[in-house]
Amino acid sequence: MIAQQQLAAGERHCERLEIDWQAPGAPSQSAIVDGEHLSIGISTYTCGEQSEAAADPQGEEVATVLAGSFLVEAAGERYELSPGEGIIIPPREPRRWTCQSERGALYRVITRLDNPPPQEPT
Repeated sequence: MIAQQQLAAGERHCERLEIDWQAPGAPSQSAIVDGEHLSIGISTYTCGEQSEAAADPQGEEVATVLAGSFLVEAAGERYELSPGEGIIIPPREPRRWTCQSERGALYRVITRLDNPPPQEPT
């Protein structure tokens, strides 16, 4: 589901994230693009489906609900999120997303702790 743009020399330049998260009745699906320092994805869920990650080595996560409602359990806290609402989850914290509506969609960006960005010269 990911279409790649190619430079003339065949070198990867950009990646496009493609998923029809608004299609009614479509099965649960995910489209993820991994970069050097980030993982970006859109996923759809049905009621009761979960996405769960252990504490390590997950980086900081920034996410927003595109459709439906979700229960988010992260960093020892619980949140109920609806469309347009988002959350920032600190690095190295376990996290679980549970879809609470008939259908839901999430947009998530997660940093990669195992490959930190280069330091700026001082």
